[in-house]
Amino acid sequence: MADFNLQHYRDRFPAVSQSLFGRTFNFPALEKKFSYLRDGSNWLSIGHILPLYDPAQTPYTRYWPRPDAKQLDSALRKDRVRLAPLERDEKAVVERLLRLLHNLGLVSLILRFTYPERFAIFSTPVAHLISVQRPGILDFYMAFSAELREWQQHFRMATAAETEIALWTFHHLSSAAGQNGSAEAARQAFETDLWIQRRRLARVLRPFMQRYGPLELARLLAEEDPKLAGKIAGEEHEKLLKSAARQFYPHISLRQKGWAEAVISLLAQDGRISLEEKTALRRIWSARNQAVHPDGWLDLAQIENMIDGIERICRRWQEDTGKDREE
Repeated sequence: MADFNLQHYRDRFPAVSQSLFGRTFNFPALEKKFSYLRDGSNWLSIGHILPLYDPAQTPYTRYWPRPDAKQLDSALRKDRVRLAPLERDEKAVVERLLRLLHNLGLVSLILRFTYPERFAIFSTPVAHLISVQRPGILDFYMAFSAELREWQQHFRMATAAETEIALWTFHHLSSAAGQNGSAEAARQAFETDLWIQRRRLARVLRPFMQRYGPLELARLLAEEDPKLAGKIAGEEHEKLLKSAARQFYPHISLRQKGWAEAVISLLAQDGRISLEEKTALRRIWSARNQAVHPDGWLDLAQIENMIDGIERICRRWQEDTGKDREE
């Protein structure tokens, strides 16, 4: 897989800005103005916010409506929101801003220019690119910012804010038409970068892997990819059969060919499973073999029967084995 050059897109932001908005912007100058808020003795004022909606200083009035200055000034004077010290409780600072302003876009603008090394402007296309999802706005933005810092570190970008700018620029250029193949080349570079795709896949899969066990995951995957689901369920079946063998038949070598059939037969012979269950376990083992065989094939019904059988019969032997003591 190719390496994706994110810095290249940060460097192209001024040209894209000129093309889209008819001008470039001096974001470092705004960062300098907002650095005043990094001192815990100062609070956020209307004088900080209004420049964010000045089309000569930022393009963001195109994306979020300008707030009512009189109402906002009154609320800011009443609450006297301080954005420092951030280190004490970063999430609490963000939460307080969201409670006061009720606008994630505006909150992200304020944080981006105050702490560009930690925060970035919230962008739906960028959130999609980095595969961030959360049910609540606060957790969503915290996860969005944290993930951007991971991308910043990997691609050696200057700040989280610069990383978002680069990704936004990539989104714009890769989505544009009529670029003589450059948009397609940009997408290909992104989609074939190994680190990016591993990162995106992890963002999608990790919540499921943390919440569900192997059989539950197999059941979720059964319709989309029966064979992959069969491999996951088959591994769980094998693990539980080994657990039964260690409990009841420690003399059986788990490295010997045919050990599973032998264990299933002994379990039935000793009355630990019924003859019906013996037949079901053999069918499950056969499905497991189909799943791991390159030419094997399984359908949705087979996978669901396989998972049902493992849950009904095999989980009684579940134990914390720690290590796989194969003899």
